[in-house]
Amino acid sequence: MKKKSYRRKKRAMLFATLVLMLLTVVVSIQITSLYTYNKKQEKEKLALERQIEEERERYIELLQEREYMKSDAYIEELAREKFGLVKPGEIIFINEDEGDE
Repeated sequence: MKKKSYRRKKRAMLFATLVLMLLTVVVSIQITSLYTYNKKQEKEKLALERQIEEERERYIELLQEREYMKSDAYIEELAREKFGLVKPGEIIFINEDEGDE
């Protein structure tokens, strides 16, 4: 009777050990998976933060460009480039070599 009881206890201990080992493996896999996912999310967060900063800089540039477009300097530049207008008393020089290229 003692042998059966000893064998049952031994089997129960072996079963409990196997279950604990299996749980340890499953938990280790889950931890590794979550760690990898966390690292991926951190990289994405950094990329998005950089993109936000770039968009903020672009927004500031656009605001500055909008203000410049309201200025007399922009209107004068546009009139000279697009319409070929000049101020009174200015002389226009035309480089004939530029037209050949």
